[in-house]
Amino acid sequence: MSSNNRQELRPVKIFSLDKNFVAEVEKTINKWCLTVLELPERKMITQDFFDDHWKAVARAQDFIQIINNRNKISEKYNEEAR
Repeated sequence: MSSNNRQELRPVKIFSLDKNFVAEVEKTINKWCLTVLELPERKMITQDFFDDHWKAVARAQDFIQIINNRNKISEKYNEEAR
């Protein structure tokens, strides 16, 4: 595969719907690093390393989906409790 056909892999940031969390995928020396942070303090929730960019991005999307679903469930519970 020539370098002209190869897509450049870039860092990725995915925010939760309420913007309270971000999943960042960045290149380290020889792996892709996924870091999930709580905002605005940027408190680290978890960090993992992957050989493949697509695996790190897929896991970042999974984390944000879980966070968004958790927030929807807690909002629904709070509305029912009123």
